[in-house]
Amino acid sequence: MKVIVPEDHGATDVLRQELDSVVVRPHQYPGDTYVPLWFCFQALNDSRRDLAQARIVIEDLEPGHDTYQPYWKHCVWSRDGVNWERVPDAAKRLSDTTLTIETPLAVDEGRWVAIIFPLPYSWYEHLCNELITPPVPALSTAGLSTAWSLRRRHLGDSVQGRPLYAFFIQGEQGPARRNLLIVAGQHAVEQSGKMFAESVLRGYHSGSFAGTPMETLLQTHNITVVPLANPDGCYAGRMNSNAEGVVMGSAADNSVETQAVLALIDELQPHILINCHGWGNAMGDPPYEDVYRFSDSDSLFVHLREHVLGCSSSGLPHLFRDDFRLESHARQGYGTECAITEVNYHYYLPPDGGPPRQPTRAEIEARIGEYLTAIAGFCREAK
Repeated sequence: MKVIVPEDHGATDVLRQELDSVVVRPHQYPGDTYVPLWFCFQALNDSRRDLAQARIVIEDLEPGHDTYQPYWKHCVWSRDGVNWERVPDAAKRLSDTTLTIETPLAVDEGRWVAIIFPLPYSWYEHLCNELITPPVPALSTAGLSTAWSLRRRHLGDSVQGRPLYAFFIQGEQGPARRNLLIVAGQHAVEQSGKMFAESVLRGYHSGSFAGTPMETLLQTHNITVVPLANPDGCYAGRMNSNAEGVVMGSAADNSVETQAVLALIDELQPHILINCHGWGNAMGDPPYEDVYRFSDSDSLFVHLREHVLGCSSSGLPHLFRDDFRLESHARQGYGTECAITEVNYHYYLPPDGGPPRQPTRAEIEARIGEYLTAIAGFCREAK
């Protein structure tokens, strides 16, 4: 067997490749302040015979402590690298720091394995190229024609020369009086944050937001989305740093990527800033999520807590400090209402009242839709 690590999101060290097994571990990048949690790779049967029980072993995993849960125990796999599902319990063996997956593999058959549904740098390239085509015309629920514009702007380049894009969305009536800015991918393997930005962009581009609160939002707000604020970190599979090892969003973050977003904040002077991150732990109460805010009395936080059940349920309230670069800059300069969302990509509380479980990607996207509806409602109500 052999291991294939994707160049644009792998972050996986290959330790051993044997006839019927492979052994890997997450890669540790200098500068990352998170423990190494990310892995993404393919285990391929390149032998001349079928394997009745191939072994895929991931070692040196975080055993879990007060801050991080061992959520690698709920990882995903795929036959084609496109369609992903949770690895079934019957195929897994767990220890404190090792995950072993056992599965039959025919000749030339492989299994992709990742800690959660991966959005590699190639996802970003494809998304950005797809979105330069005109949005799909749509009909609202009232049967009236609806239209909005969506345009892409190159904000600058990363340390390693990868483009940093922003997408500007406005209604057919022309520029609105206020701006909503959505940023994702500062911590580039927090995949549900990137899904959040993608949901906004695809919702407008496909026309599927017609007749929803997101369409009504364009009457009062222009929307700007930065889908990947750390392109180099995404390409390398870094946890929270860029190519120079700078932790994105920290007090010492003077990276070219963050400077580009700060300049965008100065241009837009946004009414609302949503910084989309991700979360995978089971801490507090289901669905184990939190919203960063400056204080519990922040009007945006109060609104989200009232309208998104469980958005403040992690048991560990997160408050902004002065070292949150984007939020502090926007708040101090323009009085911006700020929040970091942390949609949980490993735990989900079904709206039908069922017990918490590991979500599908569709269910993560449905949870993101709850946040978007609430954010749109807050924007409409704000004076």
